[in-house]
Amino acid sequence: MTKEEFSGADQQESISSSEDLTTIAPQPQNFIERALKPAIYIPRYPQWMVGKPLLWATCFFGSLGDALFGYDQGIMSGLLVNEVFIKRFYIDHGGLDGTTEGINPNLIGITVSCLQLSAAIGSLTAGYLGDIMGRKRCVRVGGFIYFAMAFLQGFAPNLACFIAGRTIQGLGVGFLSMTVPVIQTEIAAPHRRGLMVGVEYTFLIGGYMLSCWVDYGFNFFLPKDTSWQGPYFVQMGLAFILFSMSFFLPETPRWLARNGFKKEALQTVADLHSDGNTNDEGVQHVFMEIQQAVKYEATMGKVTYREMFTKYRKRTLVGITAQMFAQLNGINVISFYLPSSLAAAGFDNRRSLLFTGANALIYTAATVPVWWLADRWGRRPLLIFGGIVMAVALSIMCVFNQANGLSVTTRANGIFSFVVIYNALYGATWGPMPWLLPAEIFPLRARSKGMALATFSNWTFNFIIGMSSPAAFDGIHGYYYVIIAGFCLFSVGLAKFYYVETANHTLEEIAVAFGDKAFLMEDEQVMASADLTRRPSVKAGGV
Repeated sequence: MTKEEFSGADQQESISSSEDLTTIAPQPQNFIERALKPAIYIPRYPQWMVGKPLLWATCFFGSLGDALFGYDQGIMSGLLVNEVFIKRFYIDHGGLDGTTEGINPNLIGITVSCLQLSAAIGSLTAGYLGDIMGRKRCVRVGGFIYFAMAFLQGFAPNLACFIAGRTIQGLGVGFLSMTVPVIQTEIAAPHRRGLMVGVEYTFLIGGYMLSCWVDYGFNFFLPKDTSWQGPYFVQMGLAFILFSMSFFLPETPRWLARNGFKKEALQTVADLHSDGNTNDEGVQHVFMEIQQAVKYEATMGKVTYREMFTKYRKRTLVGITAQMFAQLNGINVISFYLPSSLAAAGFDNRRSLLFTGANALIYTAATVPVWWLADRWGRRPLLIFGGIVMAVALSIMCVFNQANGLSVTTRANGIFSFVVIYNALYGATWGPMPWLLPAEIFPLRARSKGMALATFSNWTFNFIIGMSSPAAFDGIHGYYYVIIAGFCLFSVGLAKFYYVETANHTLEEIAVAFGDKAFLMEDEQVMASADLTRRPSVKAGGV
């Protein structure tokens, strides 16, 4: 045994001894915790899934949750150019002719944005419940709400009922959008966390793409009600699959460890990453860090929202601002209103839906390189590059929108071309990174609340954008794109001078990058013993 190996073994033995001597005092529980926190945990996945099949099935489970709220982002854009939908729900509000031209823009804004407002509330609720009843149960609740409200919207008799269903569905979307990134980051190996969240974001945009093509396909059923109800039937099917999967896939090992299921946590790490071998060196290293972090955080008690803005202030501001600029940088100005904008620029309704679907294909494809770039290039370089080039694309969109003397075809094609460029850039940079950062920068005790605050920020500004954009386009037309370009440039400065690079660190080690203590023992001792860069699995590029 070399001197280095002897030193590592000595550190491992010292830490193990500390674990044996350290006891965690049980935390007092309130009524909700006593009612909802599980007393036992029984894994229900079949043995043949253990290993990579289980890891990727769990990744797919979380990603499907993202696909659902991506689908919901796109479904309304197609319905706003569906004559039957508009006549059915807006006949008393200026929509008798089957177009939105005579409808108050604020009413359109309410119909689109009611989901975003309730999603903000749902994300805060899930942030509290996620620590109590577990990550996958939060997804189950979100999936059920989503399914039930898709049914209500699909058969709504009037606009009030439709808006009520969409508003309540937002609670489910909030549950999913808060919980899914946490699941992905807590099951992923440190060198593959960007990959896992990249896959998740591709599913999110894939859900949006699916809704665009479903809207286009069912548009051929005009003038039947199936033309607008069909997209909700597809939505119900996806939600049912998600709800069903929540009954047999595993809980995250970090939630299990934090809630007293130590043996189950170790076995889950092994089942996800080493074909069930709990003695695997890599599994033991990861589990040691999880245990040390859990023990240290237990000495500090439960985190409060006040503590999020004091002890974890920088992390909270990074999470909130990342999600805030994910919206202020303009993506949902495009997603919500692209068919309407193309129709206004000169395309007919069906052609505008077709071009929206084509744009969504490119948008989805642009998210794939992030699977590797997020971990190889890092988070901050992608954000800086994306913000600069998106600002340029938005400015050119303004020129095509406002320039005099352009033919209808030139104007429409010019706007569409730079919408495609903008969406591709966003999909590779400011799309996935704001979902990855908040899920990985918070310590375990604060992860649910931190992700809840970040997601609340996302949905709040999503609501503001969705609500204000119709009136903004009506008032200042294409110059609205210049305002959004300004937000893009501001976000570049924030990423450059304030954000912290997190690529290739374990979730527990990221605390040290923020200047905090992470483990019960000395941080350097624990990280030296768990030295991830020397693991055979990392060197070989394994998961």
